[in-house]
Amino acid sequence: MEIVKIAVVVLGGTGLLFAAVLAVLSKKLSVSEDPRVGEVLAALPGLNCGACGFSGCRPYAEAVVKGCNLFQGCLPGGEDVNSKIAEILGISGCTTKKSQVVVCRCGAETAEKKASVDYSGPATCRAAHLIGGIIDCKYGCLFLDDCIRVCPVAALALKSQRIIVDHEKCIGCGQCLKACPRNLFVLVPFKPKAPIYYVACSNKETVLNVKKVCSRGCIGCGICARVENSPYYLKDNLSCVDPAKAEHRGSLEEGKAKCPTKCIFVGAGHIRSDVEPAAW
Repeated sequence: MEIVKIAVVVLGGTGLLFAAVLAVLSKKLSVSEDPRVGEVLAALPGLNCGACGFSGCRPYAEAVVKGCNLFQGCLPGGEDVNSKIAEILGISGCTTKKSQVVVCRCGAETAEKKASVDYSGPATCRAAHLIGGIIDCKYGCLFLDDCIRVCPVAALALKSQRIIVDHEKCIGCGQCLKACPRNLFVLVPFKPKAPIYYVACSNKETVLNVKKVCSRGCIGCGICARVENSPYYLKDNLSCVDPAKAEHRGSLEEGKAKCPTKCIFVGAGHIRSDVEPAAW
């Protein structure tokens, strides 16, 4: 019994000694955080969207204080937030405007999507995709809101089973790209107030297989690619838009008007006719 008491005393004393040493070392080796990090964090909206190029608001706050640089700035926060951060850092507020947004390459609505099965599993696109989907088209939007739930700025909406992107709100953070199991979202060039033309279909099958599952899908006819100065081209049975060739709105609009399945869309949001369009 005496041996046990001695062992307990020795172990307890050793533990207290190590605790004291660790307490002293923690004070001596601790690195004090620049108080401006907390100020920048308080100014940020706290969305942790990653649009700034960092993994979240704290890493961004630490980086801007360390480098005394706004980098891309906080896109969701806008000029007010970025100006406040610049003031905290004591620098001139100069931020890069957003240069890209997303489009959803599936434009089919409820009546245009063929569905031969009744899905009763978890209400997520990822779960539905694992068992083959809830519509016959294996490329089409599953409309179960995975992308909407992760969008930090509420730029996505669902209407008649079709995802609509408000390009004035979209910050191009790419969260929806990660959430969509069918890779329907694509980042495209953005110009303020400019319309964005894109082909809202991802089905790479031949025309007969496309028509079996969707009445809106691209059939790869190439009519849009044959208009004068056309920015449209075919790849993998799909029409695409080359932004580098979208020099004027006329050819984009003509190709859109001639599309027999009306699968060429113009992006949502406030658009102005006197600005050259971006395209994809």
